[in-house]
Amino acid sequence: MEWSLLILITFFAATVQSATGFGFGLIAVSAFLIMLDSIAAIQIVIIVTLVMSCLHWPKLRGLAPTQLLKWLSLGCLFGFPLGILVYNQLNLDAIKMAVAILIILISLQNAWHLFHSSIDNSSAPASPRRPGALIGVGIASGLMASAMAMPGPAVMLYLSRTALGKDEIRATIITFFVFSYGGALIMQTTMVGITSQTWITAAVLSIPALAGVIAGDFLSKRINQKTFKGLVLLILMMTGLFMLFNL
Repeated sequence: MEWSLLILITFFAATVQSATGFGFGLIAVSAFLIMLDSIAAIQIVIIVTLVMSCLHWPKLRGLAPTQLLKWLSLGCLFGFPLGILVYNQLNLDAIKMAVAILIILISLQNAWHLFHSSIDNSSAPASPRRPGALIGVGIASGLMASAMAMPGPAVMLYLSRTALGKDEIRATIITFFVFSYGGALIMQTTMVGITSQTWITAAVLSIPALAGVIAGDFLSKRINQKTFKGLVLLILMMTGLFMLFNL
């Protein structure tokens, strides 16, 4: 039963990521922490997401803005060791609480963005690409990558306020994921250690994850994006609340 649920959750989270651009870490980390009751869940998500990102990257790498990625990646390098420090200092319940609160806050922010965009069709002013701001976003993402397997939220919140098009944002986030999850995996392997069982679990779950990538590409062309994102936000909110109530 546990394996069946893990496979279903992995497939669903990968479908969401493929259809919307991000979300695998938010869904999988919270669900895996509940089911496995081990911080190894974070390492599993890092490995599986890196596999998914490497699959997407060759098709999109030419669309990502080089200068933007350069500053994000530089900040990420500074964030990696900070994330490992957080990972080593916090116990499992503290990590669960941090993940739950983060999911709820991001869900509320994205819900407000969806609501606001539905009643106001005017475009918001684009955020300028200041190197300092990009480095700051990169540091936050690097920290969250190696500590919680979640580099995406900070970058997506920033990119959603730029003038980049949909394809450019998707290319940027996928290229950044290859770098951030790759760096997080190196940090986790060398400074924390990854057990053979964790590698085996990640390898098995990579199969439904890749199936989810294909399903997400199929669904993204056939369903309303706002409706889909609304359902995902509802699921995320319920997951975050469930994690808090079960600490």
